[in-house]
Parts: sequence; C-alpha cells; structure tokens
Amino acid sequence: MSIPNVPGTPQEAVQAMQAQALEAIRNGQAATLEAIKRWNEGMTQFSAGMPATPEVPEEVRSAFGEPEQIVDSVYDFASQLLELNKQFVHQLLEASTPKK
Repeated sequence: MSIPNVPGTPQEAVQAMQAQALEAIRNGQAATLEAIKRWNEGMTQFSAGMPATPEVPEEVRSAFGEPEQIVDSVYDFASQLLELNKQFVHQLLEASTPKK
C-alpha cells in the first residue's frame, strides 16, 4: 500500500507527513498572526481618544516577570521535559532489547 505523492519507504512517508504537518502549522500561525495584526490596527483606530488600558501593576510584574520572560520560561521547561522523556525512551529501548 502506498500513499500518493509520498516517497517509497515507510520512514520517508512519515517524514513527508511530518513536514506537511509542520508546514500547515506554520501557515496557520502566519494567518493567525496577520489577523491579529490587522485586528490590532483596527482597534487602535477605533479606540482613538478612549482611555488607555491600565498597565500591569508593578507588584505583579516583579513577581512573575514580563510576558516574554514567562513564555520563554514555560517553553524552556517544556523543551527540557521533552529531552528528558526522549532520553528515557531511548534507555527503555536499550533496556528491553535482548542482548546477544
């Protein structure tokens, strides 16, 4: 059984599907980003003359950090977690492989 427009081996087929999935995600993210930019531009024009949005209180900012720092911290942790699990699965494969 072969998948149309996909290279021959199962490994190549999986890699091609992964590449297509990543491309679809990139395209979706780009479209979302563009929509948010346009929405923000529209809201800026619409809200001209209205009171400004209040700033995040300094106590909150000093306790939790800037939004960019929070995002970086969460994704750094997730990256470390994925790497730890990857190493664990490799160790499981090694431990469960019969020795000759």
